[in-house]
Amino acid sequence: MRARLVAVSVAVLGLILPARPVFADPPLAGLLIQLLAQEIRMNHGSNPAPGTPNPDHTDHYFIPAVGQVTAAFELNKALVSQLSTFPIGSSSGGFTYSFDSKSRAFSRSSESFGPAFAERGLTNGKGRFSAGFNFQHTSYSEFEGTSLDNGQINFNLRHNDCCAKLGDALNPPFEGDLVQLQLSLKASSSTTAMFVNYGLTNRLDVGVTVPVVSVSLDAFVVSTIDSLSKSAPTIHSWDGKGSTVETSNTGTQTATGVGDILVRAKYNFWRNEAGAVAAGLDVRLPTGDSKNLLGTGATQTRIQLIGSGAFGFLAPHVNIGYTFSNGNMDSAVADLGVENATYNTNLSVPSEANYTFGTEIIPHPRLTLAVDFVGRSLRDVPRFAIQNQPFEYHLASAPTAPPLSTTLSGLDFADLNHPNGTLNLALGVVSGKYNIPNTTLLITGSVLFPLNDNGLKPGVTGVVGLDYGFGH
Repeated sequence: MRARLVAVSVAVLGLILPARPVFADPPLAGLLIQLLAQEIRMNHGSNPAPGTPNPDHTDHYFIPAVGQVTAAFELNKALVSQLSTFPIGSSSGGFTYSFDSKSRAFSRSSESFGPAFAERGLTNGKGRFSAGFNFQHTSYSEFEGTSLDNGQINFNLRHNDCCAKLGDALNPPFEGDLVQLQLSLKASSSTTAMFVNYGLTNRLDVGVTVPVVSVSLDAFVVSTIDSLSKSAPTIHSWDGKGSTVETSNTGTQTATGVGDILVRAKYNFWRNEAGAVAAGLDVRLPTGDSKNLLGTGATQTRIQLIGSGAFGFLAPHVNIGYTFSNGNMDSAVADLGVENATYNTNLSVPSEANYTFGTEIIPHPRLTLAVDFVGRSLRDVPRFAIQNQPFEYHLASAPTAPPLSTTLSGLDFADLNHPNGTLNLALGVVSGKYNIPNTTLLITGSVLFPLNDNGLKPGVTGVVGLDYGFGH
């Protein structure tokens, strides 16, 4: 049986591990910046409007309005940091044992096979180890409560102060015209996480999880000229002949490779028949290519307190921890696409508080179900919302009249006075583990679903996997 499992595992690894990483060009971490944070220059055509300064329009361009360039970069940073740290299944073994000093033998310490996205206070037992893998696919549907894939996330670009009276951004009147960008983004990731968990002693487990990640982004922007000034249609157009709408499409771009490897340790310092308490240490190493969203670029260290109990067919558990991040995202996140030019933004990966609580349910000796709440609180990160933004302009027919005003929606800070805050992400998890008769092989399955609209919101995520216990 074990020989077959080893052969199957080798075959599976051969299928899911590529010979070498395959990356997109340009890097995925800078994809949105190329669409949203660039100045836009227009082809003025061969027949510009009479009296237009600088007929070839090379000195005329549109740039993100105040706050909008920040929004573009912060959206990109949120995509990088949250997509790269989406939870993966626990590597804790499904079979836990304790040593009986009287009988000089090991016996199972729990009838439960444990949760899938949480830790329990019990350990494998000395010399016992488990190995397996999980596969999960996640699509992301919203950012801060706004849909990602239907153009609801808007950015507004203002005309540069190019002509006539420098310092007067509305003279001549066509300088009051705008370009509105409507972003549509489809983002998804698939992760195959291979894990091994080993009992060094009766109280100390160590483990490692190696994720193979595939990330896919498909983005396009619809750019619309809003001629507030009512100037001649050929002054601002995409083709120099009056066209006001243009679509920029990146197509589907992907990156695949090893993600950030996770090294784990758990020490059980108290237990009895009713429960157990342990301390956990997880270190996420920056082994994934952060330029292509396969990792964060930071070393993340999580310490946590783990408690679990056993009360008949229920086995509640709770994990409380904190993750310290040390390192920065790749500079591609802030690359303006111009040589030696980057946007001056904080690229550090945020630290976060972690908390998970739930219970295992044992309806049958071969089946364990679990229900969990998984929470994350990311500290000191910008919060965004769709806001109404004011813009002034002159009509071309009345250039000396008092300026007029209009409001347009755009992604901006949720609170202009306090742009940074705590980002609370919440997931619900329902999972199950089934033991194949006469083996220590577990078939595992989970469903994760978002419980709030904050940050980068995932869709419903399915997880399937296998977990085999050796030495039992």
